[in-house]
Amino acid sequence: MFISRLFLELLFFFSAGHANHIHKIHVQLGDTNVVVEKIQHGQGQAFVHVHQNETTALQAAHAVINTEGGSLVTLRHPGGRNIVFTLDKVRYEFDPNRMFTDVGIEKTLKQFGPYSAEAHRAVAMLASYVKAALPSNQTVIAVHNNQTYSLREYYPGASLASEAAALHVPQPKAHRNFYLVTQKTEYMRLKQLKFNSVLQASSTDDDGSLSVYLASKRYVNVEAGFDQLAAQINMLRSLT
Repeated sequence: MFISRLFLELLFFFSAGHANHIHKIHVQLGDTNVVVEKIQHGQGQAFVHVHQNETTALQAAHAVINTEGGSLVTLRHPGGRNIVFTLDKVRYEFDPNRMFTDVGIEKTLKQFGPYSAEAHRAVAMLASYVKAALPSNQTVIAVHNNQTYSLREYYPGASLASEAAALHVPQPKAHRNFYLVTQKTEYMRLKQLKFNSVLQASSTDDDGSLSVYLASKRYVNVEAGFDQLAAQINMLRSLT
């Protein structure tokens, strides 16, 4: 049987003269402990970081909230990009940016191995705590790094062309650095600022990602290459 273990941990520390509040939720998925950590540093933008191995994105978000205020939700676990756990002696693996819908949970578990109702419930429980940590009254800004994925995936005739309602590419050489947004007003603002941008189509494949879960909300995904720390910090600050 799947048994969850959940406890809360509150930490406080000071950075640049301001108190940081850290709220941790420990969620047990089988034999794996996943920590949903939320750092609050005064008022400001709301960032979320779900792929543990995307360290440049995490550094960029920390840099912005430490100097300008804001919040950051991130995941900590023994794995790398994906989360791996064993339940009833069966190994499961999933992409934590594919756990925000039931359809996505089933797809991502089956992509990386076996699927079961118990494993589904375990992943859904983790997703529920991440969702609860996100703000409901401001834009959610996801921070990601990429290696093979880039803006070119959305070009006409490319694999994700149907997922883009609009595409703006003023910096084609910087194709790894781009925004993906769900609202046209945000897309038009970024377009005026001459940033690479994708407006997500209203009818997209349900892959369980945050961009699908928050499709009707204010959501921005800030993508950058792993070696593009300064550029990603600039992209995050440009959203204010």
